[in-house]
Amino acid sequence: MRIEKNLEIYGEAEYCFLTKPDTFFDAKKGKYTVTLKVPKAKSGELIREINEVIKSELIASGKNPESFPGETKKPYTVEGDMVLFKTKSEFKPVLWDVDGQKIDENVNVWKGSTMWVKCKASGYNKYTGIGATLLLGGVQIDKLVEGTGEGPGSCPFPKRTRSALKPFITERVLPVKEVI
Repeated sequence: MRIEKNLEIYGEAEYCFLTKPDTFFDAKKGKYTVTLKVPKAKSGELIREINEVIKSELIASGKNPESFPGETKKPYTVEGDMVLFKTKSEFKPVLWDVDGQKIDENVNVWKGSTMWVKCKASGYNKYTGIGATLLLGGVQIDKLVEGTGEGPGSCPFPKRTRSALKPFITERVLPVKEVI
């Protein structure tokens, strides 16, 4: 029997694809993801809950969690004093503000936004290994950092008319006379 735990994580968005799916690894469908940066001091309970799901998956597969020689796959990484929790979903999450109002689905939520994310820690045992994933549910945004949606490769300047260039063209380039 698979053990799943419902979690709520509060943190700052590090990688954020909540408006449009991330299509880097799956060009056809993509995945909605957000990686939350949480201070290590506030991550202990979340890490314990996720590790408990992984431990139950090891037991269900007949392995002893205390002496398991392999490495398990975790949906978090520890980087110094911060822990990054990666959540994902095939479905677009509903975004809410702190007042409980739905946020327009066309708002581009960017890195630096702070939010609460409801997710489900779900264990798995596949040919790639044993571990857990955080399935993204709902999102409530505390502080919104909004962007334009222009990704890498887009021109960061506004479109300008050619007449705007005329004041900068002040002289013609003429051929230089040869000195003999």
